Amino acid sequence: MTRRREGVWLQSPAKVNLGLRILGVRPDDYHELETWMQQVALFDRVWISPGGRSIRVTSDSPSAPSGRENLAYRAAAALRGAAGGGDLGARIHLEKNIPAGAGLGGGSGNAAVVLWALNRLWKLNLSSSSLSRIAAGIGSDVPFFLGGPAAFCRGRGELVVRRKPLRAGLFLLAKPPFSLPTAKVYGWMRKKLKNERRPSRIGRRSNRFSPTVFRNDLEEVVFEWYPQLRECRDDLLASGAGKASMSGSGPTIWGLFRRKSDALAAVAEFGRRCWMVRLASPLTAPVLTANSVKKSRFEKLDASARQASIRCF
Repeated sequence: MTRRREGVWLQSPAKVNLGLRILGVRPDDYHELETWMQQVALFDRVWISPGGRSIRVTSDSPSAPSGRENLAYRAAAALRGAAGGGDLGARIHLEKNIPAGAGLGGGSGNAAVVLWALNRLWKLNLSSSSLSRIAAGIGSDVPFFLGGPAAFCRGRGELVVRRKPLRAGLFLLAKPPFSLPTAKVYGWMRKKLKNERRPSRIGRRSNRFSPTVFRNDLEEVVFEWYPQLRECRDDLLASGAGKASMSGSGPTIWGLFRRKSDALAAVAEFGRRCWMVRLASPLTAPVLTANSVKKSRFEKLDASARQASIRCF
């Protein structure tokens, strides 16, 4: 017999970094960066039910962190702490389609959804700026996911300036059969900056990327360890992608195709390599709006449904 509870389902999109510049290491030991991010139509589903006095997070994916290590849990706990509501509780379930450790912001997006939804479901009515401050304490990409669908971000990534989204093209997302911890990649970058004696003091910042800048500085260190990722980027360009780059700290490589036929041909090629491949269009409107909350019922996944949902792409 299945168990049902009242709750709401929300979509949580992935993102790609169209550009990412590492400017140096800050006094607080974080990297100063500038990045141009775009949300895409690859979604996790997040179920949230307020109630009780504890926070519980479950997932259909064994690769998703559990309990307090999950950003969704940390988001709920941080919001509860900011509101002074120690007796507030919620049950949260994640249906994962965005792979972990892929550079696509899956965990950060989940955290943003939890913040946005529980602010309403717990009737806290915190302002957008208050939510953004809480989000910045959870993860550098989380403030971006509170809005969207595209933005220029700087600082650690928490300073967000909305910009017009892409309205054409089709992204091919290709992820090899391994993941990369963000902390490890930034550790490689820190060592490279130190060896090259690049200044850590940050100079004048631009307020937007040049339209010609589709590059990711983290490729410098990641491609040294994983040359197959450089080959993937180059193959996407040779297959008809107008632009191609690594997303975030990787290892997912994206290619932006103008023609769907070229993208489909590239999907077939990468499928033969046993990489996880997905086509996703750029989002042109924010996902988190008042109309996005739909009351639903949670049904405990049976074995077949759980197995099907584990397939990342």
